[in-house]
Parts: sequence; structure tokens; C-alpha cells
Amino acid sequence: MSTYPITGLPTTEGLAKELWESTQHEVFMSLHDPFVQGMAQGTLDKRAFQHYVAQDAYFLHYFARAYGIALSKALALDEQTFEDLTGLLRGVHEELRLHGSYAAKWGVDMTVAGTRPSAATKAYTDFLMDVADEHGQDGSVAEILAAMLPCARLYGFLGAALAGCHGPELAAGAGAGAQPPSQGDYWEWVKTYSSDDYLSVPGLKERMFERLAGKDADRAKLLGLYRRAMQLEAEFFAAQPYSPPPRRFSALVVDFDETCTPKDTIGGLMALAAAAAAQPGRPTAGDGAWAAATSARLADDYMAAQRQLLARLLPDGEPDAAAYDAAGLDGFLAALSDFDEAMNAPVEECGILKGSTAAEVAAAGAALQLRPQCREVLGGALSRGIPVHVLSVNWSDVYVGAALTSAAAAASGKLAVRLAGEAAAAAAAAVDSGGKEPAVELRCNSLELDGSGLTTGALRKRVQSARDKRAALAELRARLPADAADSGSGSSGSSSSSSNPAALAYVGDSTSDLGAMLDSDFGIVIGSNALLRRVCRRFGIRILPLGSAPLDPRRVPPGTLYEAIGGWAEVRAFLFGVERPSEAAAAAPAVGGGAANSTAVEAAVAAVGAGSCSSTSLPRVLSIAGSDSGGGAGIQADIKALLSRGVFAMTALTALTAQNTHGVSAVHAVPPDFLRRQIDAVLGDLGADAIKTGMLPNAECVAVVAEAVRSYRGAGHALPLVVDPVLVSTSGHALAEGGVAAALLRQLIPLATVVTPNLPEAQALLGGEQIVDVEGMRRAAKQLQAMTGCAAVLVKGGHLRPPPPPPPTANGDAATSDPVAESIDVLYDGSSLHEFRGPWIHTGNTHGTGCTLASAISAELAKGLPLLPAVAAARAALLEALRASAPLALGSGVQRPFHHLHMLPVGAPTPSPTPSPAAPVPSAAPHLARYDLGALRRQLRLYAVTDPHCNTKTGRSLLEAVTAAVRGGVTILQIREKDIDGGNFFEEAAAALKVCRAYGVPLIINDRVDVALAVGAEGVHVGQSDLPAAVVRAMIGPARILGVSVKTPEQAAAARAAGADYLGAGAVLPTGTKDTDVIGLAGLAAVAAAAAPLPIVAIGGVSGANAADCVNAGCAGIAVVSAIFAQTDAEGAARSLLAAVDDALAAQKKH
Repeated sequence: MSTYPITGLPTTEGLAKELWESTQHEVFMSLHDPFVQGMAQGTLDKRAFQHYVAQDAYFLHYFARAYGIALSKALALDEQTFEDLTGLLRGVHEELRLHGSYAAKWGVDMTVAGTRPSAATKAYTDFLMDVADEHGQDGSVAEILAAMLPCARLYGFLGAALAGCHGPELAAGAGAGAQPPSQGDYWEWVKTYSSDDYLSVPGLKERMFERLAGKDADRAKLLGLYRRAMQLEAEFFAAQPYSPPPRRFSALVVDFDETCTPKDTIGGLMALAAAAAAQPGRPTAGDGAWAAATSARLADDYMAAQRQLLARLLPDGEPDAAAYDAAGLDGFLAALSDFDEAMNAPVEECGILKGSTAAEVAAAGAALQLRPQCREVLGGALSRGIPVHVLSVNWSDVYVGAALTSAAAAASGKLAVRLAGEAAAAAAAAVDSGGKEPAVELRCNSLELDGSGLTTGALRKRVQSARDKRAALAELRARLPADAADSGSGSSGSSSSSSNPAALAYVGDSTSDLGAMLDSDFGIVIGSNALLRRVCRRFGIRILPLGSAPLDPRRVPPGTLYEAIGGWAEVRAFLFGVERPSEAAAAAPAVGGGAANSTAVEAAVAAVGAGSCSSTSLPRVLSIAGSDSGGGAGIQADIKALLSRGVFAMTALTALTAQNTHGVSAVHAVPPDFLRRQIDAVLGDLGADAIKTGMLPNAECVAVVAEAVRSYRGAGHALPLVVDPVLVSTSGHALAEGGVAAALLRQLIPLATVVTPNLPEAQALLGGEQIVDVEGMRRAAKQLQAMTGCAAVLVKGGHLRPPPPPPPTANGDAATSDPVAESIDVLYDGSSLHEFRGPWIHTGNTHGTGCTLASAISAELAKGLPLLPAVAAARAALLEALRASAPLALGSGVQRPFHHLHMLPVGAPTPSPTPSPAAPVPSAAPHLARYDLGALRRQLRLYAVTDPHCNTKTGRSLLEAVTAAVRGGVTILQIREKDIDGGNFFEEAAAALKVCRAYGVPLIINDRVDVALAVGAEGVHVGQSDLPAAVVRAMIGPARILGVSVKTPEQAAAARAAGADYLGAGAVLPTGTKDTDVIGLAGLAAVAAAAAPLPIVAIGGVSGANAADCVNAGCAGIAVVSAIFAQTDAEGAARSLLAAVDDALAAQKKH
């Protein structure tokens, strides 16, 4: 395997070498971590280094303790082992003395008592103690060393690699104003760990390990310990607050041959000629000798012609350029492009590519091998929302596409490919497009087919040369967001307002990639192509290790490429940073310190999910936020919002503010230790069903909260987290110190169920990128989710330019709902974009809206609501509160609050403004409505009910029927299966639920309460002959939808009283799917009147033709069975029905 250009670090042998080479991805995660790179490049915030020194010193104390335990066990071993361990223990004390000098220089308290370990530090120290101590695994000396070897070799590797990547010799030509890292404040760290004294340590440890492990070592166990330690090292670096933000990428572009593959694959296409010659009826049948001779002749002719070209373009004896010669390179690439395009002509003329079917071409492509971790990188980029493009001069898009989508090679799962431009039918059939899932866009040449489906030998030319690749890249850049397109060296150094611009990375291997790589922000070289390096030397292009790349793409010097010496494993680390193997495993509290401590931790974690009182059914939310003395925002708004939505509010204060309607006059941050004490006190006793965070005044507070969330997210407890990234107050006062945005991005937001930035906050998190319209909101939501890996991002559009307000009322300040103007929020959940639209409320009483919305979302999540309906319900409640608070006029400033009383669910008791002394006090708690009725009404527009007989008739499975329906736009779906046992019903419903969740469609189970609860469906629907509605409500609790079928106004009133959320009324017309009485449109109207305010849907005999009649009778929507599921095109039928309903609702609204 390739090795990094480091000097002084001895190579390792035997089992230690095997362990080291098996963890290269984890090694490169550390090398490319922004903290490590910021330290080496001299750009690190000093507070990050201060934190690191204290945490590393804490860790070293435990490292020394592990050596001590190993020493005690070594007494029974040989004397050499004892002496070696004694020397290594002395080395740790020397390292601690070095940290002491750092501490003196940087003002750091290094004592164990004075340092609160971060979650990452504690996870690492607990792991060491668990391996070494008798209370844990009680490991052998070899096992203890396996857990300690990664630290020694990794630090030696980092020190030597960073010295080679950022040393003084590489500073030359780094650009005007660039400071050589070797003159920076942190270069002493690099010098220490690249010194001869330190670099001798890993070899000593590894030789001792080899001796102790022996031939009969449990290799699997030692590998597990080694890999876990290396992962913890990477997570330790990533956990440092105030570190630079992670790199952002707008697109990943890659070449195929010798970039994705270990060797050129064109020969495989020409080999098909010999196979075609062996097939009777093919154009070249029986001419195998011709096929073999022609392939060899073409290869020889190409090599001879290329040698002549290079002798002319790169004559021997001509000196290499001392600086980047862009004009000379352009001339060379133009001549090379002319050559490559001309050389395709003899290939077409000789007919070597004719006579094969598309299936044969695809099969040959599927047999190709890709470089290790190439597929993981391409798939990982897509999963993070980074567009992936493959630009290839290969002759067949079918061939390349099949190689990328090959199930046999897909160790990381199926990879979808979309062909750019016009694609032949055969190509579309051979390459899995992946439906609506993110896909690699492939731009490549293709083989023409004749009428019988055989290749003609002619090419459809799309990408033949370096010139074509540059043009394709320029076209791609033009489609990228402005801050991405203007950020890098490919834009001639154009500056951007963004402090962390998104970069375009191009990975290639040859001269045909050279121009495109230089036009990209980061041009990354893979492989060992000799001609590429010869051309780079001739035209003054530097190829530096990828570890030399600056964090900011605008600092890449012109004429510079970066080599991924570690292959795709290094590219993966460069693009994605630290990846945790399992959030659940990483979040679980580590066991250590004895059984009593373990029991206490496990009890605290259990309390989070269940509470200390196991009989409680009241949802609980912990708000971690600052205090607003004016009561409009902050933790005061959180408490009021949570109470109004029917949940129990608990708090942990992060800061005290002095503020009123005029703004913020002072901020006092709570000490991080005291913040953690509050969180522990609440979660260790009362537990929580969700956590919401607001103002976090400094990076230390962010680290404390992130650590607490990880600690209390025990196995089996999802514990939703809503992060409101409060950075600036409504009045414009900064509520967070510098470094908070970066800390949020690195530590807290990745843990979030949803993060809810407004436009200024989203811009700050994205490094200053401006957001001025809904398209910008969509882009920002995708970028934030991709950067952090959080579950979802909700970008709030309240800061978009508002429309002019309607004329004021007589009161002069009454808010008015504008039916034309819209307020728009955009949610991205990692796969789909969702837009929430509502009337624009013209009011000045908006202080605390962000805090309130985030708290309301957390309340709905705590009740068990999925994210989409939780956001819808919270948003509807907030809009109603803003509308109803119009007459309120509290304070004399412009930062005025609204009244959270108006967020109470419909039907909940509300106090009278002037209570009578004789008025009875309500004894019942307000109904904890799962769905806001307005939001539920919108979701009932097209209600699809599955039917097994329809599925049998059309030849569909239940899952296929559900998928077609939700793709067509049904807004809610019910599974009705009367003749299936519970086990099979559970499996079918669980599969359907995944599809419905992917499209944001609530799933209702007919009749079977047990199945609905088992799969976690959104609700249950029952009829008059099923379990009574009141019994079902008691069984499913307040947090799920309950629908009831009714025929009469009396049944409607009874169902409403029993706790129904909506009603299905009918049959409206005769139907063939159920034996039932018809109530007609008049009966439908009577039921609707009796059901109010509950929404109803029309059931039975309903279609697009009578949808308007049902809406006019008072229905929120229509429920259909055969109108969708008996149709050949179920998706198209659903789409037509939804259009009919929406047209009817729109027409009704006009009247």
C-alpha cells in the first residue's frame, strides 16, 4: 500500500503492521480533522488548543495508570517486558511535563481535579480502564498494549506527516501573505511528535506487543481493541471546541478509469470483439483472429503516436518551469485533446466495437473491480447531499454505469447512477437509475446500437478529451450556488463573502483530468500515473500531499494539486471528517469505575426514557436555554410554549440576560460546570422525552450540552433533540461568543433530530452565504444537513422580505392574516424537501417566535409525533398565537412579545380574561391533541385505503400498491387487511410504514390496534362494529390519530366525545368494496355539521368526478379504495384525484 511522505518513523512489522494497515481510514480521519489541520497550519483558535492541552493531560494520567496496571501484570512475565514498560511509563511522565510547559504558556489548569473530561475524553479513558482493570475485561498485557499502540503510532504519524506536509520547504509559493505554519504558535507540537526521541517509542511498544501476543493470539479481539482505540483518537480530536468548521463541498467530480478502477478498462471493451466473433449471426462471426489482431494493432498504434506527440510537446532537455506556466499548459492540453479525439476515429473505422449487445457490455462492466473504498466515498457523498459527477472518456456509459451499480461489487450497498444527456434505451435498462434516490450523474461516451440491438462500432461522443472535461466542469460550476462557484482557485482567486465557502473537489489520475483538476477548488490525484507527473513538472504544477491542503479552498495556491497517497480512504476522510461507526454505541455511557457507578449511570439513562415514576404518562421536555427577563423569548417562552402544548417543562439555564422590548443590555453566562449540574439533576431524576436547546453563550457550554446528550441517550432511547441555534437576539445583540457556530456544527447539531435556524443563523452556520429566496432556503437546508449529518434541518423564512401590510384596523396595531402573502419554512430530512406554507401574519409582536417554534416542535416530538406532523402542528399553533395576539401591546420598544395562551390545542380549557369568583375550576387536564386540527385537515385531502382484492386483481403486492399511492400524492394512507394473521400484518405494515415515512405520509391501521402500536403507525381507524372509540383512545393514548367511521350525526357526536381526531362518513354512493348503507350528500352534510370542529372525509363511491360535491358538503377530503388501487396506473390515478380535491378546495375558498 502507498505510504505517506514521512521521515523518522520506523515501519512496523508482523501483527502490529496488520493492525495499523487495517485502520487507515481512522488514521486519515485524524490527519484531516480541522483541529489537527488548524494546529499544523497555525490558524487554530487558542481556546481550542487550551482545551486540548487540558483534555490530553487528563487522558495521559489514565494512560499512565494503564501502564501501571500492565506493569503489575508483567511481574509474572520476563524481565525485558518489565523494563520496557517502566521506560514507557517514564515517557508518559515526560510527556506530561511537556504539557505542563504548554499549560504555563497558555494558562491551562492541567490537574485531573480541575478538568472536567469531555464525553470523548471520558469515553477513551473509560475504554482504557475497562481493558486494563480487573473491574472490566481484565485484559492481558498484550491486550492492554493493543488498546495503547494506536495512540503512540498515530501521534508519531501525525507529527511526521504534518512536518512533511506543512514544513518550511512547502511554504514557498503558498501565496501572498501566507504565514509559514512552522512559524505558528502550535508548531512546537508538530516538532515534538516528529522528533527522533518520540518516533522511537512506537517501535519499542510494537516489538514488545509482538513478543507478548505470540503466534496463538486472538487476532480478532486484538484488532477490535486496536480499531476502537484508533476511532476514539479521531473522536477525541473532533471533540475540541473552538476548532475550525469542517470543510463544505458543493460537488464531487471524479474520473473513472484508473481513478475509480485500479487499471485502465478500455481493453475490456475491445475484448468483447473476440466474444462477439464466437457468436453465430454476429457481424464478425468466426473472425476471432481478426478481433485479437486488431485490438493489439490499435494499442500499438496509439502508443507509437503518443510517443511522437510527447517528443514534440515535451522535448528532452527542455528545462522544467520554475513557476506555474498556465499558458504553456493550456497549449499542451489543447494539442493532447486534438490527439485523443483524432485517435477515436480509427477505433470506429475498424469496427472493433461492433457486434455486442447492451447486456453483454453491461455484464463486462459489472465484472470490473473498483479501488477500495471508492464506492463508499461516492455513496457517502450522495447520502450527505453532495452531488456526485463522473466524467469519463470511456467509450461506453453502459459499461461504466454497470461497474458503478454492480451488486457484486457493492459492499456498501447499491449505488444509483443517472446518465447525463440523452441516454439510449439500452443504457437506461442496463444502468439502475435508482428512482427518486440521489444518484451519481455519469457523463460519458456511448456505443451506438443498430435495429437488432447490436453495437455498430460507432460512438456517440460526449467526453473525449481534457478539453471536454474542462467544459463539462465549467458547465457544472455554473449550476452551483454562488459561494461555491466563486470560492476556489478555479475561479482565479475570486473572493466570497462566505467565511467557509463550499468547495468543488475533482478526483482524477491522468493528463485528461489535469485541466479540470486545476479548475476545481481541490484537485486530488489518485494513482501513480508517470505522464501526469512529468507534465506537472514541465509546467510548474506542484503535487503536494493531501494533508497539505488548506482548510479554506480560497488559500489553494494557483497551479497546485493534492495527492491522496492513502487512496480513497484518505479522500473519504478529507471529504467527510470523523465518522462514528454507530451513534448509539458512541452515545452510550461507558462502563467503568466499578459496579456501583455503572448502576448509577444506567439508572440515570433509564430515567431519561421512563422517568423515575414509571406510571407517568405526561410527556416531559428539558429546555436548555438562556433567561429573558422580559419574558418574551428564551427559557420563559419555552416554558409557556411547552405548557400550552400540554407537556411538562423542565429547565437548565445557560445564561441570564437583562432585556426588554428595547433589546439586550447585559448577558451573564452560567459556568459550564453548573450547567451540567442542572442537566444531571433533571435527567437523573425526572427524565425527559425530548430536549430543546436555545441560547448557548460559549463553546464550552456547547461541549457540555453535547456531552450530556450523548451520555443520556442510552441504548433503546431515541431522546429527540431540537437545536435552535440562537446566535443573535431579535434586536441584533450578539448572544454567543465567537466559536459557538463552529462548536454547534461540530458537536451538537450532528446529534439533532432537527435544527431550526432562521435565515441569519443559517447564513452564519454556512459561513456567511446569503439566503434571499425560497430556493436559497432549500439549498441551505440541504447544505447544513450534509455538513453535519443531523437528521433534519428546518430553515425558517420569517426574515425574507415581508409583503406590505394591509391597512390597519381601528386599533391601529391589529395583525391581519394576508391570504395572498405566505410565510414559508423549508424542512430537509436527508432525503426529501418539505415546504410549510401559511398566511403571512402582519404584526410587530414577534419576539420569541424562534424559541417558541422549537419548543412546540419538541413538545410534539415528546408526545410521540413524527417530525413532519410535529413541525406542522407546532407551526400552526404559532401562527394562530401570532394572529390572536394582534391587539396586545406590551412595552414601548419594537421587540414586543405575543401571548402563548393562544397556542392551547383546540378544545382545551382557556382561562377567562376576567374570571368570575363563582366560576368552577376545571378539574380535567386539557386534551393532549396529537395533531393540530388545521394540520390534520390538510393531511386528509386524499385518504387512500388499501384493499387486498384490488391488489390481487392488479397483480401488486401491498408494498407496491402503497409505494405507487404515496408517489402519486396521497396525503394519508390506511392499511385495511381483514383476512391476514397478526404476524404477517405486522411485517406488511412495517414495510409500508418505511415508505410512508419517506414521503411524509401518515399511516393509519384499520381496526388492529395491536399492529398499529407494534409498528409505530401514526394512528388507528375503527368502525361502529369494532372496539369502542373510547377504549381505543385509552389504548393508543393521546399521541396517535384516532379515526372513526360514522353514518349519522348521532354517531359523529359520540365519536367526537370519545376522543376521535377525524371521522369517515359514508358511504356517499354505492360501492363494491364493502356492503354498506348509502347516506348521500345530504347525510354527509349533516354528519359534517355534527362533527365540527373535527374534520371528516367522505367514504364510499367517491371519485374525482364528485370530489367537489363532497368538499362542498363540508369534507376535508375524500377517502378512496378502488379509484386508486383498482387502476392499472395507481400513481397517476392518485395524482389526478389529488388535483381534483385541491381544485375543489380552492374553488370553495374563493366563495
